Amino acid sequence: MKKQTETCAMHGYWCTWLTQNYLAGKSCAEEKRTEQSLIGDQGAKLARSYMNEKAVFEKDGWAEQWEGVKSDLYLMLDDGWDVPYGVHPADRRDAFGSIEVNEERFPCTAGKTPAERLSVLNERAKACGWKGIGIWVAAQRCGKDYEKPFSAVDEAYWRERILWCKQAGVTYWKVDWGTLEHDNAFRRFLSETAKELFPALTVEHAICCPPLNGVENVSDPDLHGRFCGDPKTCALAETAVSFSEVFRTYDVLQPLSVATTLDRAGYLLPRAKGFLNVEDEVYLAAALGCQTGVMRGIYGKGIDAWDDSERLEEVKAAILWQRTAPPFAGGTCTVGDEILFDDYTFRDDEVWYWGANGKRIVQGAPVSLARNLPLPLVRAGKSGEKPFAVASLHPNGNYAVAVLPRTIGGKRSYVGGEIVCTLCGRPDRIALFGVADSVVFRREDGVKLKRVTAKSMLGGGETEIPVFAEKDGFTADRNVFRLWRANDRSAPALLFAIEYENL
Repeated sequence: MKKQTETCAMHGYWCTWLTQNYLAGKSCAEEKRTEQSLIGDQGAKLARSYMNEKAVFEKDGWAEQWEGVKSDLYLMLDDGWDVPYGVHPADRRDAFGSIEVNEERFPCTAGKTPAERLSVLNERAKACGWKGIGIWVAAQRCGKDYEKPFSAVDEAYWRERILWCKQAGVTYWKVDWGTLEHDNAFRRFLSETAKELFPALTVEHAICCPPLNGVENVSDPDLHGRFCGDPKTCALAETAVSFSEVFRTYDVLQPLSVATTLDRAGYLLPRAKGFLNVEDEVYLAAALGCQTGVMRGIYGKGIDAWDDSERLEEVKAAILWQRTAPPFAGGTCTVGDEILFDDYTFRDDEVWYWGANGKRIVQGAPVSLARNLPLPLVRAGKSGEKPFAVASLHPNGNYAVAVLPRTIGGKRSYVGGEIVCTLCGRPDRIALFGVADSVVFRREDGVKLKRVTAKSMLGGGETEIPVFAEKDGFTADRNVFRLWRANDRSAPALLFAIEYENL
């Protein structure tokens, strides 16, 4: 792969959208409405109704989550913050994209200018301990005619809004769907204009696409279930990542989220100019040097059938590691040739995406992915299945590996496996996320290890790990994984400290 210039440090965020949907789901359950109420546009309408000042900022509100790590994150206000209640794209698409805080939803901003309203919310988020607010942005100006192309009128409109954010100190935009969602000239204009008028503003882009890979517009039956199976989406994404400071892998469905996101990352990372945001796959992000767009939260407990709300400590572990090894752009990316396929059969009306309900869906992804490193070697373990494994060597010398779960036959789980990782450089810290039967770290360059200790990423005492007789490596086995300490069902995250013999 061509080596790219490396840059580091990009803050992630916690996004409100999944919590908005959790609350909509809870409301449906309490009112004994059917699951169909949460499907498609109807589900988005319900979720949008939960975006307001009380939900975000008042006692026990969303802003009170994530103590200990929220100073590393933006509080991302998602779809609904800048439109009146009851306004939805099915009938009022042109109402989106104003970038003006809706005063009915956020009464604390009433009577102020647009920039002042943004500033009020930004300062409230900072007072709660966050880096500030990020804002969801529709890819269109308010009032945009769906049939008309991007124009000089649009340019003036967006320049004004960038300057509002400059005045308010709002430094993150998540640019999503809208009339111009697939117009890369528009997206490039936003990025370049932000750099010109307000360099502190990060403009995150995405290419709106189905939440599953290779299920629509598949050009080759052999690419069914693969991101590269949809040539139109791939072409748009390939252009967008060439100029985006941050590019988001976009929406997925939880039962197959690992394979769907990993396959997108394997396609996009070798082509990306900037940072890649892999959303709520936090261990994938931490081990690959990608940005997080955290979605899970305490509000999904009892609603989230895939237990993400019972795995909150994973977010803390990932963010703590990224203080040591922040997200980075550039470097080399190597993608494994072997493809593993996960599968899940969706019940009728199970998820918001109509195209999945009642169907068995297959998603494929490379068994391994590495940045600035040789690929991890992945073997099947006691279960007979191979896991996904990713690894990276950070520009600052730190090393990280993640073993990721599979979804097979309707169940998402860690399937064991044996992973062999080649140690490069002289990292004094190694992070290991997830769990396997064994993970072997071995050097091939003659550098000798003197001492290795391990502990939980969330703290606790250190335990010495035996070094091989040849002093060229060590193994993390099931006994080592038991060092993990968490207050929920989060998968292990371990931190190894390495000392080397003098050469």
